[in-house]
Amino acid sequence: MPRNAPSFWYAPRLSGLARVLLPLSWFYGVGVWLHRSTTRPLHLPVPVISIGNITLGGTGKTPVVMGLARALQKRGYAVAVLLRGYGTKRREPMLVTPGASYAEVGDEALEYAHQLEQVQIWVGSNRRLSARLAIDQGATLLLLDDGLQHWPLARDLDVTLLDAQHGLGNGQVFPAGPLREPASQLGRADLLVLTGTGTDMGSDALGEAPLPWPSQKPRRSLRFQLDVPHGLLGWPLVAFCGIGLPQKFFQALRALGLRVIAEESFPDHHPYAEAELERLLAVAQAQGAVLVTTSKDANRLPMQYRSKVVPIPLSIDPVALDPLAQQLLGLIGHA
Repeated sequence: MPRNAPSFWYAPRLSGLARVLLPLSWFYGVGVWLHRSTTRPLHLPVPVISIGNITLGGTGKTPVVMGLARALQKRGYAVAVLLRGYGTKRREPMLVTPGASYAEVGDEALEYAHQLEQVQIWVGSNRRLSARLAIDQGATLLLLDDGLQHWPLARDLDVTLLDAQHGLGNGQVFPAGPLREPASQLGRADLLVLTGTGTDMGSDALGEAPLPWPSQKPRRSLRFQLDVPHGLLGWPLVAFCGIGLPQKFFQALRALGLRVIAEESFPDHHPYAEAELERLLAVAQAQGAVLVTTSKDANRLPMQYRSKVVPIPLSIDPVALDPLAQQLLGLIGHA
C-alpha cells in the first residue's frame, strides 16, 4: 500500500489513473471478502470494542483510542489496547513499555505506551493471543486498534472513524481510491464518528455525495485540537510530518494563527534519517525558526534529535469525550 495518500483519491471526479486501477481494486476487494468469509471469530469473556476505519489512514484513530482508553479507565475498567504494529512484522505478542524502541513495536504502540499509564499495550499480528494474554493479566475491556477489517476476534462494538473533510474520497476501493472495502460496507459498523478540527467540520465537509450510513444507527462528531506549547506562540515554525494526510497537520497549525514558514511531508510512518533531520534543522536555524512535528512522528526520531524538535500532540476535545465513552458502554450494555 502507498505510504501516503495520492491526490487523485480525493479528486471530485474519477481521474484517468483511478479508472486504470479499477480492475486491481476489484481483486483487492475479492481478497478482503475471501479473508472475511473464511475466518471464524473468537469470542472472548470481556467486552471488545474496535476502533477502525473504512479508509486508509488520516482519521485520527490514535488520539481517539487514547482518549477512550483514559475515559473507560476512569469508569473502572482495566483497559488493554491491542494493535498489529505497523511495519514491525511482529507476529507473537509483546507487552509494550515506554522504554521499547520504535523498530520493535512501531510508532503508534510507542505513543500509546508513553501516554497511557496503567493501560496494557499489546503489539503483534496474532491478536487472538494478545487478547488472551491481556485478559490473563487482568484486562476487563479490550480496545482493538484498527479493527474494522480484523476478523479473527469477535467484537461487541465496531466504531468506524471518517475524516469530515475528505469523507470517502472518490468512493473507490484501493488502489483506485482510499477505501479498504466498498462504501456500502460502512454501515456494517455500529457507530460512525466524524473526525476533524474546528476548521474542517463544516456541514458541507463531506461534499454532495450521500453518505451510505443507515439512519437508524448512531452518528457523532469529534473535534480534535493541537496542544501547542505556549512557548511557540509568535515564533516562526518549520513543520514536518509523515502521516496519512500531512496537510491536515499544517492546516491546523495555520488555523491556530501560528507562523509556519516552511513545511515538508514524508511518507506515512516514515523512519527519519539523520541526513533528513540535519537538513530540516539547517532550514529552521537559517530562518531563526523552531522545528516542529506531530507527537507520533517524534517517536520515530533518532534519540539525539528529540531535544531539537518540538512535538505537538493531537487530542480530542474533552467536552465530547465523556459522552462518547458513555454511549459506547450503553451500546454494549455496560453503561
